[in-house]
Amino acid sequence: MSTMPLPIRTLPIAEQWDCHGCGRCCHQTIISLSADDRAKLLAQQWDENADYRGQRVMRRGLLGGGYTLAKRNDGACVFLLPDGRCRIHAEFGAEAKPLVCRMFPFQVVPLEKHANLGLRRSCPSAAANRGRPVREHLGEVRRLAEEGGLAGRPSLPPPIRRGQRGSWPRAMRVLDIFERMLCDARYPPVRRIVHGLQLCDLIEQCRLRKLDEQQFGELLELLENSVIAQSAAAFAERPPPRRSAAIVFRQMLLEYTRLHPLYVIRQNWGQRWRLVRMALGFARGKGSVPPIHECFPPATFAALEEPLGHLDAAVLQPLTAFFETAAASKHYAFLGHAGWPVIESLRALAVTYPVALWLLRLRCGRRRPEVDDAIDVVGAIDRGQGYAPLCGRRQRRRIASLSSLRELTRLVVWYAR
Repeated sequence: MSTMPLPIRTLPIAEQWDCHGCGRCCHQTIISLSADDRAKLLAQQWDENADYRGQRVMRRGLLGGGYTLAKRNDGACVFLLPDGRCRIHAEFGAEAKPLVCRMFPFQVVPLEKHANLGLRRSCPSAAANRGRPVREHLGEVRRLAEEGGLAGRPSLPPPIRRGQRGSWPRAMRVLDIFERMLCDARYPPVRRIVHGLQLCDLIEQCRLRKLDEQQFGELLELLENSVIAQSAAAFAERPPPRRSAAIVFRQMLLEYTRLHPLYVIRQNWGQRWRLVRMALGFARGKGSVPPIHECFPPATFAALEEPLGHLDAAVLQPLTAFFETAAASKHYAFLGHAGWPVIESLRALAVTYPVALWLLRLRCGRRRPEVDDAIDVVGAIDRGQGYAPLCGRRQRRRIASLSSLRELTRLVVWYAR
């Protein structure tokens, strides 16, 4: 029995976008192909094109997994032209491209009764809010979402915390509180994130099962007010993270560093050896940072712990907007973290804030960060969404470890100096 697709709504936060042809989405991006996508590519007969003869344009995953677009050795899509255009688009038109390419950077988040529409901020134009309001794209997005079945209902609502069955009313109440906190313009972004983390800790300590809906709502309201009133204490001394937490944090940094849009992954033995040296250097966390890529100036781990100082509002804006739109769209709790409780997903989102500020230090060295630097950093943390090493069991254990050590808030506050 077929069901009607969910209505798609834009966010209450103003978002703008148009493609400016930078081609960044065509680098280091995995493009999954549906059966329809594969049929279109086969019909285009690329195997008979002299430029692609003997070259794969699709690859299949291990053990019979799904198909993806092939890449060149530098990580670029096999169809990317030197001028930044897509060859499929150039020769056959926009409709001939895979659905993922046509949909990007729009992101549909199915909830219980509707789906939220937001932007993937790994697109520089989306991170900078350059273009038309998202609502002007809504008709096209609805068409594409229906074509790809992207506005169906999630199978189950997320539980609020581990060990409890999820329900839509309770999940949405908690998600709405996190949205209010992360979008609260009365406070700087670091303070909003601390509010969210401290609410996670309090929710984890409460016995929720025996509460009816009214009692549950009253408890959440009490906890929300308590967190906002008491969170200033977290900023009193700002001690550095403990050694055990720093080791776990550097493991995440190593993953996110490779997602920086200026980092080019080359599939060769030299690159593999570089990754081994990087892993060893990040595990030690002392002395010079191993050579990562020419886009990053030489640095020491100690220098990357120094305060950034005051950042101009324009520089901080792309990062602020990333967290506001993540909270408003609620994608952090549904896309990439399937099965995770809400509070674990919020913690995973929160830890990207100190990651972003560390990456900003790494990219800029001794010079002051600029807006484009912040946009690149937002690209890195946005690309972490759906990236298997940062959404799987290992990452979940890292988040749980930092939480049990009560180090998440300390990391956020420390790197926001």
